[in-house]
Amino acid sequence: MQPLLTILIPTVVGREAEFDKLKGNIDLQCAILGGYDEVEILSLKDNKEITIGEKRERLYSMANGLFSWMIDDDDSIAPDAIQTILAVIKDNPNIPCITFRENCMMNGEYKSSNHSIKYEKWADNFDGYDYVRCPFYKDVIRTDIAKSVPFEYVRYNEDEKFSMAIKPLLTDEAHIDREIYFYIYEPKETHQQRYGYDRD
Repeated sequence: MQPLLTILIPTVVGREAEFDKLKGNIDLQCAILGGYDEVEILSLKDNKEITIGEKRERLYSMANGLFSWMIDDDDSIAPDAIQTILAVIKDNPNIPCITFRENCMMNGEYKSSNHSIKYEKWADNFDGYDYVRCPFYKDVIRTDIAKSVPFEYVRYNEDEKFSMAIKPLLTDEAHIDREIYFYIYEPKETHQQRYGYDRD
């Protein structure tokens, strides 16, 4: 039977502790739901040999679920996120995407963020939020739509580029007016260490 949701986790060498923490959260939520009948979990690990754009595209290509949700290995999700999302999918199986609010911790400082198709572009200090975003891979997107939009093979800003590319296909949404995704940004590396080096 096709899973309702595929959770995709890009990860890298050196972030095993972060990955295990996130995976443990996901596993616990699935256990509460009675197992993995409705959820598929896939990850892709490298040592930054490939660009993050290519890695995200590869992950989507692996997904078998009706919907896909990409969660970065050093981020987190609400304790009932999977249960909430599965309920929305069951009520809206043909919806192009499911969006929600995002909790952003930037160097330990809270910032509010909202994702929705109502926004024309990414913006700061808009609509009562610190950040607003058109949907992208952090949101739950129907897998066939996500697979149809290629990523640029770049090492950063692939998120906004993908968001703008997929936006015309996301003609409707189910919006959860709660913080479901928890973004955690604590810069500990140089730009090259964080994103990797381009190789000729």
